Amino acid sequence: PNRTFGIKDLMSTWQFPSMDQVLGRSERIGVRMAREGAHVHSPVVMIPGIITTALEIWDGEPCMTPYFRQRIWGTITMFQSLMRDPDCWSRHLALNATTGLDPLQKPEFKRSIRVRPAQGFESADFFLGGYWLWGLMIEALADIGYDINSMYMASYDWRLNFADLEKRDRYFTRLRQHVETLVSMQGRKAVVIAHSMGGNVWHYFMQWVAHHVHSNWVNDHIASEVLISAPLLGLPKAYFSLLTGDNRDFATMGTFSAVVDHFFGHETRRSL
Repeated sequence: PNRTFGIKDLMSTWQFPSMDQVLGRSERIGVRMAREGAHVHSPVVMIPGIITTALEIWDGEPCMTPYFRQRIWGTITMFQSLMRDPDCWSRHLALNATTGLDPLQKPEFKRSIRVRPAQGFESADFFLGGYWLWGLMIEALADIGYDINSMYMASYDWRLNFADLEKRDRYFTRLRQHVETLVSMQGRKAVVIAHSMGGNVWHYFMQWVAHHVHSNWVNDHIASEVLISAPLLGLPKAYFSLLTGDNRDFATMGTFSAVVDHFFGHETRRSL
């Protein structure tokens, strides 16, 4: 690949949506809600969709040493590590093709590459610069009184299958504990807001918690759920992407689509 394509080239053409484009010229939504009487009620649990949780490097090969606990998915450090060594970046983002878990480091294969999801609200508030994800919802909820004691971002490693989320990270165990803590602190059942694949993660969790904890757990702890574009019946185009390495989902992201095509051909995307 052409290694002269750098960060400055990318940032000069990236189409950042401005805050005016996102919010218009009116006041913040949460401020208006507060003035109209909105306030903290049920605790809120947010579950992001596929690719919208940032991923951090915790252990890797020497080519990733400078990026310890920095993001190799999301924010500007993703592009820095990608452009510095595309092959290294793709090896660390990929999972073991046999186990679906952490791959082994080259060349000795004695240690695993460990990439883990970022935690907290910063893990899914925005992807890069002005490309907002959950940031505006977090801001609006904060304006009416919500904080870390009344809302929670349930970030996860979207590369893993759902069973492995529990096997490797105890994700569903921790999600249950966080919900129980919020419900106990607020004295009300929680509202779950899930986007895209996060809706499927949530429905898997409901079956899991009913089987492993108590059949009435959901009824006892959840007031309602809000699903935003959740593909509960599956997504046929996923087969096309797996077979071809198609990147049409990036088409609306301007220069990012060009960067993906520039560094990673269809075969590489297929293997990832």
